Amino acid sequence: MCQSQIVIIIGIVSIFHANFLLSDHHTIVDCFDDWKLEVASGEHWFLGVSMKRIKIGTVEPGDILFTARPGKLSKTIRGTTGGTVSHAMICVQHGSFIDSTSDGVQARNLQRELFADDEEVYQFRLKETPTRDVLSKVLGYTRAQIGTRYSLAEAARSVGGMLKPRSNRQFCSRLVARAFKEADIDLVPDADYCSPEDLRRSEHLIEILIETEEVSEEYANWLQNKENPVEKTHKAQNTVLDVARSFDPTIENFNDLHTMLVEYPKSDLDISTVLRTSGYLDLWKIETELHPWRYDLALISAMVAPHKPLQEYCLDTVKEAYSGGIRFATNLVQLRAIHLQHPRTSFQLLTELYQTLVQNDQKRREVAYAWLSKNHPGDLKQNMEQIEPHSDYWFSVVDPVEPKLAALSRHAIESESNKKVCSSCGDEPAIDYRIVNGAEKMPGVPSLGLCDDCIKIRTGMGNVLIPFLR
Repeated sequence: MCQSQIVIIIGIVSIFHANFLLSDHHTIVDCFDDWKLEVASGEHWFLGVSMKRIKIGTVEPGDILFTARPGKLSKTIRGTTGGTVSHAMICVQHGSFIDSTSDGVQARNLQRELFADDEEVYQFRLKETPTRDVLSKVLGYTRAQIGTRYSLAEAARSVGGMLKPRSNRQFCSRLVARAFKEADIDLVPDADYCSPEDLRRSEHLIEILIETEEVSEEYANWLQNKENPVEKTHKAQNTVLDVARSFDPTIENFNDLHTMLVEYPKSDLDISTVLRTSGYLDLWKIETELHPWRYDLALISAMVAPHKPLQEYCLDTVKEAYSGGIRFATNLVQLRAIHLQHPRTSFQLLTELYQTLVQNDQKRREVAYAWLSKNHPGDLKQNMEQIEPHSDYWFSVVDPVEPKLAALSRHAIESESNKKVCSSCGDEPAIDYRIVNGAEKMPGVPSLGLCDDCIKIRTGMGNVLIPFLR
């Protein structure tokens, strides 16, 4: 019960749709400037109540957060399930979590989520640390569910012996359980029907001592009165999905919408129109207009803001230099493939959108890299995310965007019985390079292992390549 991407296959193409605007801290928009103090149940905590929030640096992707609100709804849920918690949510990236509430599945910013002092918050993590490719399956599924409607009826059936229909709709504990099941991790016996308390008691989880910090009344007041881009995002998404549901009431998220566009071409006119009129295609501009310095090295270099926050921002960015935006490139490449097979105006608009998102993600990463390289080279070397070529995680990233490259690399590795071969020709020795301008040349490919001859060839083709920091 809850207080408050399904993968589609078209030919060989699978889309992992994500909330591109607000799904990640520092990725496309920073919600630090925009949030309204609210809780999913509609029970608001107003000024005058002592508030706290979770320290952003203590939560890792894949962590599960449980809450126990002091309101009536939370108490009812806890009483019904015989537990100590009433809501579950999952962290998907630094500072970002996703949960299912009466508003549906939405992404939120952790530092905008405020809790009353008497509210209990718990943090849990897998006992066995998952590999990066396993974790990416968990997070990919979670992101893909954004927009999916909430099922109050099924949430109620998670306790008791009632009939249990299994729809595609979500509630908080179902979302979390299904996400881990996507990676073959069974947190509970039945991922479709479980309570937050069932998850909390899972033998696969271990509790982490949660760290919180006090939030001043002035800060809470500022948040409450600030324009909220989260609401704009939710409204735009729901407006698009509502039009899609007028053609097919079973549609839950954007993956379903893509399938509908393929199967019902007549829906393209209405969907393309609502994509334009809802503001969905322009949501990314909120971030770039609010924080232009994140995308321009000259601007960030000229800033007179306190040095420490800039350093922290840049470090947070390079820690997820590629994993933070890989899904944009995956969506771009696969939308192009779908549009090639099934030309639709809507697919063209979404392709152009994701091309912009990939470009912006690259600019943001390289600006942070350059600023740290000049001001804190030691910190850059220690924190820069570098995805080792031919590792399991590398293949999980490259397979969806450059399957021929992945197949070529596997063949070379098998032939030479060595992973340290050239990604292009299979020769030895090979040096690891990160791709700087992948948005233009190889969207989604974070790195390559290259021999001396192939580095010359790649450079001549316009690839900008930098050796790994060692």
